[in-house]
Amino acid sequence: MARILSEGPSAPCDIELVSLLLGGDDLLAARLLLRGLPALARATPGELLFTPGISRRHAERVLAALELGRRVAHSPSPERPRLLHAADLAGVLWGKLVGLRHEEFWVILLTTRLQEIESIRVASGGITQCSISPREALAPALIHQAPAVAFVHNHPSGDPSPSAEDQRMQMLLDEAAHALGVRVIDHLVVAEAGFHSVHQGRCPPVSLVPREGVG
Repeated sequence: MARILSEGPSAPCDIELVSLLLGGDDLLAARLLLRGLPALARATPGELLFTPGISRRHAERVLAALELGRRVAHSPSPERPRLLHAADLAGVLWGKLVGLRHEEFWVILLTTRLQEIESIRVASGGITQCSISPREALAPALIHQAPAVAFVHNHPSGDPSPSAEDQRMQMLLDEAAHALGVRVIDHLVVAEAGFHSVHQGRCPPVSLVPREGVG
């Protein structure tokens, strides 16, 4: 049964999973599953205790596992905040990027509702630049099947104004993303003096930014 850890919980069959609850007794697990999983899921404490070979401890474990499964299935997923504003996007990576002495390029992967899936560092560079290709920048979106992204990098100089190279890369990324069917929400440059958004222009540091739309 060690394979549940090495191969994952979906690897064992039904009997193996129930057997794990019963301390490794496959025959007893098969007896509980004679009428199938739906019948086991509806079993009452009395029905379990009247099954030959089932102890009080066995019944408690089975009932606890079934109830835990029901609660997990019916529990509401925590609502992830929607990153509707440039300041929201900047805030995701502000603490990671502001103050660094080298440039880093990150991509924020987003759902169609603009909720963060994951933020991934794509490249790390020097003091004045961070080399990145559209292929590298968009690879995480393809791997994670993210429908939308925001690109973020920092300026160690403290000035968030995009350079000519930044603007050139923005155009290349937009073209590549459009060809791949990925929506680019924004390109952000963050620095100690604030951040720059393609849609909003230069903005003050995140904690001082009024919540205006990304566009």
